[in-house]
Amino acid sequence: MAIAERLKRYLDLNGIYYRVHELPATDGLLKAAAAAQIPPEQLIKGVVLKDDVGLVMVVVPATHSFNLDALGRLLHRRVTFASEQEVRAVFRDCQPRAVPPVGEAYGIRSIVDDSIMALERVFFAAGDEGCMVELRQKDFLGLVRNAWLAADISEPLGGGEGARPRFDLRERLAEVERLPPMPETAQRIFALRADPDAGAEQLAEVVELDPSLAAQVLRYARSPFFSYAGKIDSVRTAISRVLGYEMVMNLALGLALARPFRIPALGPLGLNSFWRHAVYSAALVQGLAREMPPDRRPPAGMAYLAGLLHNFGFLVLGHLFRREFCALANLISENPETPVPELERGALGIGHGELGALVLAHWRLPEELVTAVREHHREDYHGEHAVYAQLCLVADRVLKSHGLGEAESAEVPPAVLERLGLSEVQTVMVMGRVLAACEGLNIMARQLAA
Repeated sequence: MAIAERLKRYLDLNGIYYRVHELPATDGLLKAAAAAQIPPEQLIKGVVLKDDVGLVMVVVPATHSFNLDALGRLLHRRVTFASEQEVRAVFRDCQPRAVPPVGEAYGIRSIVDDSIMALERVFFAAGDEGCMVELRQKDFLGLVRNAWLAADISEPLGGGEGARPRFDLRERLAEVERLPPMPETAQRIFALRADPDAGAEQLAEVVELDPSLAAQVLRYARSPFFSYAGKIDSVRTAISRVLGYEMVMNLALGLALARPFRIPALGPLGLNSFWRHAVYSAALVQGLAREMPPDRRPPAGMAYLAGLLHNFGFLVLGHLFRREFCALANLISENPETPVPELERGALGIGHGELGALVLAHWRLPEELVTAVREHHREDYHGEHAVYAQLCLVADRVLKSHGLGEAESAEVPPAVLERLGLSEVQTVMVMGRVLAACEGLNIMARQLAA
């Protein structure tokens, strides 16, 4: 446990007395502070932004979210979040989630929320996730003496007890009428699913009616993920020799359903992140399903589709409510330690699971898929088709432990594993196989997001 060397030199140079608190290993700064009995209202954080001039750090209470638009108006210029690479280039001696809110120690301008003036003492990350620094408020302000003091640039996460969401989407769900109809290709594929006599020939004919979809299926079959050495020159070959009927059926269906929903490419909820998480989740859910006891094991095709589309609600949000989608993405970037469902409730009044399930039910898709989309954040869900939601929850938690996705925790609930008939060792083994195929999965994700 040690604070960042550059921060330590800056504190010593300014003759500041400080205390270092050891933190337990948890998911996020707020949880760690609570476990260490540090008052959350005295915890502050720094968020690194950039504008035309360069990098700037905004310092706000850790229990608050700052308003990016209000900050832009204050500065009279557009500000955006600095990339992870830009942050690491400056804060080289800090862990990514433990950047201290003392920009001056690193040559960065600071803007301090005036609500911090009401605190007697402040606690903040010190460059190492295992520790936190405690200062008197006046000593902290002395460290950032050249900072701007700003009002009305932050608000409590969730808006406080009994507060209404910032954007209450529940009142606007009638806008579901603006949704595009189910894509024609998806309708054809569903007709095939209901036909017991349909086979690879009929599926290839449907996929080939959509040249873009056919190209994606061929690229996937040719990817290193499958290590097929032969020539793949048709969708029929991809089905019969590499992917199989069920895999192509569900892959094509997922792609066809998602295509009408165009959202921004970048950011934690952007198209690049969505598809990368989706293809890893699909592979992991399918692998976990194969490890389940035969009497509990769901059909592999539906398990794959649930893994691929369980975050479908983010596509709906970005398509129907672009302003709110961008606001939520900003909140997630600014508050990486806060669970996404909590941010959604405070900002939107509805979660992506409920929103996605609403659209899929509107399209009369299988209840197994609707359940996976709606319930994949609930550890205690025991209803019909719970197996699909539970598999997606486990996949999300496992991927979170590898730095992929926005799950609320990296801890896999033992009770969920028990209900699925899986062990922790099995999840590790399946994830190992997925990671071994990461090159092919990454290629596929880039192709789908293009």
